[in-house]
Amino acid sequence: MKRKLVYLFTIILFSSTAFSPSFAQSWFDDGLSPEFHQGRRDLLREKMPENAVAVFFNNPVKNRSNDTDFEYRPNSDFYYLTGFREPNSALIVFKTPQMIDGQEVNEVIFVQKRDPRTEQWEGERLGIEGVKEKLGFKSVFLNADFLKNPAIDFSAFTQILSFNLPEIEGGRHNAELRAMTEAFKAVNTSPARPADQVLSQIMNQMRAVKTAEELVILKKAIEITGHGHVESFKSIKPGVSERAIQGVHEFVHKAMGAEYVGYGSIAGAGNNSTILHYVYNSVRDLKEGVMLMDIGAEYRGYSGDITRTVPVKGKFSSEEKAIYEIVLKALEESTKASKPGSSFQEIGAISKEIIDRGLADLGIIKAGARHPYFPHGIGHHLGLDVHDRGGYGAFEPGMVFTIEPGIYIPNGADCDPKWWGIGIRIEDNILITENGHENLSEFVPRTIADIEKTMKEEGILQKLMKSM
Repeated sequence: MKRKLVYLFTIILFSSTAFSPSFAQSWFDDGLSPEFHQGRRDLLREKMPENAVAVFFNNPVKNRSNDTDFEYRPNSDFYYLTGFREPNSALIVFKTPQMIDGQEVNEVIFVQKRDPRTEQWEGERLGIEGVKEKLGFKSVFLNADFLKNPAIDFSAFTQILSFNLPEIEGGRHNAELRAMTEAFKAVNTSPARPADQVLSQIMNQMRAVKTAEELVILKKAIEITGHGHVESFKSIKPGVSERAIQGVHEFVHKAMGAEYVGYGSIAGAGNNSTILHYVYNSVRDLKEGVMLMDIGAEYRGYSGDITRTVPVKGKFSSEEKAIYEIVLKALEESTKASKPGSSFQEIGAISKEIIDRGLADLGIIKAGARHPYFPHGIGHHLGLDVHDRGGYGAFEPGMVFTIEPGIYIPNGADCDPKWWGIGIRIEDNILITENGHENLSEFVPRTIADIEKTMKEEGILQKLMKSM
């Protein structure tokens, strides 16, 4: 029996999928290259004001319960600039080179020391030599040396750039990070707001436009995310649970090499489909209505973000179909308008106009009336964070973002009850190119006909039940 289950969960659905190799805790062997991270630090230095220094801290360890912690995830800006994935670390980037230990350097990273006893419990650490070898840094110190080196005289800089100092929980895991941040606060003489805004704006500009190397990884994250959706379509039948469908997605993610989900998985059926960030996924026995799935895989730090809404019974009702077609039209027309020079405001206005007119045509609202059925924006940048850094001006080639119109009519809404409990969102991931756009999630069925056709196939949950 065990052998048969393993076969089901690794071979039957993914015979053509290449499984990614395992990766070390502190860096990705097959992720972004050290040259990428060095290039990002060089670009940051280029954009920094004269005689400035920028200071970044990695995320603290976060406790889950009692003596267990959440799996560690580095701060996205820190990872973007370093490739380093260990806590209790800091990065200092100088606009102009400084003399440290008799050498001229333009950046310094502070890391945890090697500790065989701790590593036996928690996994490998790179230490000073590992950071030099694997990540290409030349000037590496232990975090205990942070600010102890007299060559780093923060009073000599015109601006000390930093932002989002981490909120640090108690406990031994964060003691070194707490000591570093407290020491930094004591010497940071720059006004908080200007320094915060300057560095944040620089990082927004840099991270908004993806490099070719980033796009390879981000496209893989979106591909994995999309396959999770396709496989979930096949398993959604009356009697399954929201959490089981969440599990189908996340199994596919892991089977295809993703590390995590990019955000809390949303798998809501019936009236739960009208709750924008519903993450409980606790309904055990689906019966009817639609199921909204907003679930994304995180691969080598980058996240996909795709939403599809499908009928639990495999066929949309007339009311569900009417709402779905409005949202699909809004998605398609906003996508067509996505090109260099357009903006979130422009494509958002297109979706809003289509949704408002469609709801009025169905008699759900009066023409021109304000309503609560499309309460969010049209999309957001996508990358190392699912809501990634980036401004909201004109689109540029290399930007990747979501387009996600929706209509949500909860039970008790001020309209005919036949519309109650219908929540529809359709979300695609769009890359701006030199001449237009590329829909990176286009392969995931979105038309009513394609969804209903895919749902006729037997899913992984049904295959599993047969084997038990």
